[in-house]
Amino acid sequence: MGLRFDPVGGGQLKNTVKQLIEIERQPIRALEARKAIEETKMKLFGEFKSKFTGLDGALGLLTSFKNFRELKAERGEGDKLMSVTIDKEKADPGTYEIQIDQLARRSSAISGGYEDAEKAIVGMGYIVFDRPDGETWEVFVDEEQASLNGIAKMINQDKRSPVRAAIVKDAYDTERPFKMIITAKNDGLDDEVIFPQFYFMDGVEDFYMEDERDAQNARITIDGFPIDIESNQVPDFLPGVNVFLKSAREDEPFMLTITEDYEKIAGKVKGLVENINGVLEFIYKQNAVDERTDTRATFAGDSGLQIIEHKIRNVFHEGYPVYGLNEDEERGFMLIQLSQIGLGFERNGQVKFDEKKFQTALERDFAAVSEAITGPDGFANRMKGAVSGYTRTGDGLLGVKEQGLRARIKQIDNQIEQKQRVVARKEQSLTEQFSRLQASLSTMQRQQQYLTATLGGGGGGDLLGQLLNTGG
Repeated sequence: MGLRFDPVGGGQLKNTVKQLIEIERQPIRALEARKAIEETKMKLFGEFKSKFTGLDGALGLLTSFKNFRELKAERGEGDKLMSVTIDKEKADPGTYEIQIDQLARRSSAISGGYEDAEKAIVGMGYIVFDRPDGETWEVFVDEEQASLNGIAKMINQDKRSPVRAAIVKDAYDTERPFKMIITAKNDGLDDEVIFPQFYFMDGVEDFYMEDERDAQNARITIDGFPIDIESNQVPDFLPGVNVFLKSAREDEPFMLTITEDYEKIAGKVKGLVENINGVLEFIYKQNAVDERTDTRATFAGDSGLQIIEHKIRNVFHEGYPVYGLNEDEERGFMLIQLSQIGLGFERNGQVKFDEKKFQTALERDFAAVSEAITGPDGFANRMKGAVSGYTRTGDGLLGVKEQGLRARIKQIDNQIEQKQRVVARKEQSLTEQFSRLQASLSTMQRQQQYLTATLGGGGGGDLLGQLLNTGG
């Protein structure tokens, strides 16, 4: 039988090259498996880091009295008459009797009615306003703007204008429903506008104001004393207390009470507890391993986690110095334990927060509880100190661990890249070698076919054998 070779590009040689390259790729696959473990650990670390970010944010709301304190305004029946916002850094608790006798209002006027708001009817001319500061302001109206809409646009587009204009449709007057309302931009007598004089020529109809309303100040009574206020929007009506007057009711006083918002303060402490529990739960899960756990991809046994857990738990067992009320309702130096104000551990190792007990403690002695939480030696600052070694920028343990994980992943990436270049060169070299071999075998095959055709098969005998027999 004649010699048989794979044709050019045959599968056998390709498979041989592929098998050799697969052997060369085994170290790369081992590196990729290592990288997958490090990336899993990096993802887990990101989850852990986010818990400390939340913890840092929650502590920031409690490490100073300014951030800890919250105030609220209680208005009783006055809720429909006045809205209130509070700057807690400026306001102080207190109770005030309020009566709103009169709201502030702006100067305003309404024009006569016209058939069409778009039709040029008043001709060309000027509108002149007397401003509150004693100056005059005027607007020129040409023939193209001599309609209600045109005049309103000219008034509104000038930022110096002391008024704004609006076109309304009064359905009561079906023949001449369109009117212009001109209103001062601000409430009160100090911003009163003397309504304009109109100087128009060659108009189809006269332009005139049908009715006017004078400006007025608001008038309220505080603790029995009447006062005038320029506007319904009153910043610092009381120190740190901003109000908006919504409605006036003479002879209907109500009580405005500014007091600590114990519920909102408790919400901040609850948020901190939830973040602490998130950290403790993470640590617990890392140490809860069994025979199926791949500890290479976790932080099981990490001494840093054990240290931070120990520090967090210790903070809860300390006493916090305050100047507070004792059992005899006498004020003096004392230590507050967190368990006294609703903070402690449950059997499962999580922190428990009794909001009701905490709010009761605030109501009894707000100053002492505030000091126990926010003071320089208080709970929040002790906790911040306990975790600062983890969260500190630069040399904090979280940052160092993250840098280490990233460095290992980068190192593995570099090794993979280097080995891939080696394998690529090896593959190219083997491919070239086998291509040359394939070419040589193809040439020999063609020569065999030629000789067989030329010399005859001799019954299909082996060409190489024939050559050997005749070559003697």
